Amino acid sequence: MMATKVVLQDWIQSPQAVNFADEDRSWSGVSAYTDALFRILLHKQWTVFPHHMIAGMTASAFRLVVDRRLTSESISAYNWMAENFVAADFIGVTTGQHGGFSFEPTFPLYQKQALLDIKASIDRGVGAILWHDQFVIVTGYDDVERVLFICESQGDEIIRLPYDSFGRNSTPYWYYQVLEAYAPIDLWEVCKESLIQAVYKWETHDYMLPPQDYACGAAAYAAIAAALQSGTYDAEQAATVLRYYAKSRLDIASYVAGLKHLSIQMDQVIDEYELLANLYTMIIEEIDNSISWDSREPECVQRVIELIRKAGATEQRAIDAIKRAFPETIGNRFKDVGLR
Repeated sequence: MMATKVVLQDWIQSPQAVNFADEDRSWSGVSAYTDALFRILLHKQWTVFPHHMIAGMTASAFRLVVDRRLTSESISAYNWMAENFVAADFIGVTTGQHGGFSFEPTFPLYQKQALLDIKASIDRGVGAILWHDQFVIVTGYDDVERVLFICESQGDEIIRLPYDSFGRNSTPYWYYQVLEAYAPIDLWEVCKESLIQAVYKWETHDYMLPPQDYACGAAAYAAIAAALQSGTYDAEQAATVLRYYAKSRLDIASYVAGLKHLSIQMDQVIDEYELLANLYTMIIEEIDNSISWDSREPECVQRVIELIRKAGATEQRAIDAIKRAFPETIGNRFKDVGLR
């Protein structure tokens, strides 16, 4: 007889202290895919690496995409099906995933199958990743109450998500991923490949995103500067985007600092990313002056624009250094650097 309620009680250190909340409870943070993935990896003891290593090895930290109005959607604007599958595959994790649109007539069938897949993953003791206006983690279910128990990638607050609410978000997108198994990897080959993928992400526009609305990689910096210069942005959302990319660039700097042995050219890669992280720290210091930032004080905005331009030039030098570090591998891929 199948259980009607399963909760991964060891998900947090003090299960009895879990605070349950209703579905409409809002979260203050922004949880990215690798944040959710990392917490599941820790729970399953499938990794001994810190977060910045997972962010780097999956190549996710190198992504740079912005909506040209600097909306917070920028953080999650990419091809989830392709990139999240590859991210997990890089670190030796096999996955099953599905996604689509809730307005499609077949959605109720997908919703039913998704719940079966997610509950089966919980029964195996593995949390599932779910899109619920950000990437969250499913930590249990209750068939009597017909709810999933979900939480952010950080913190212990558990929210009840009714089965019928699965996939019904503020946008029409739905997505979930279950982690099936873990296999050992060649660590340094993965690290080398992640740097090559960094070049691909820098030089290639995501074909899923309309270029008139989004900018990717190198083009993102010009788009950020243009939006700030024109004033066509919401200060709070723009700050969220810049804080997210500041965190990702700090992760990259920490990640590459441990990869010096991969090439004699890695010294410059390390130096440029360290400088990049420092520039983003300066950007956040400007944003933290909330009165000036929120009121769009011209001097504050211009300082951020100048720092963004310096950051773009610095990241370009970092990418150029990676290309010099692995010229044979990158050259052999011709125009398709992303091909593994």
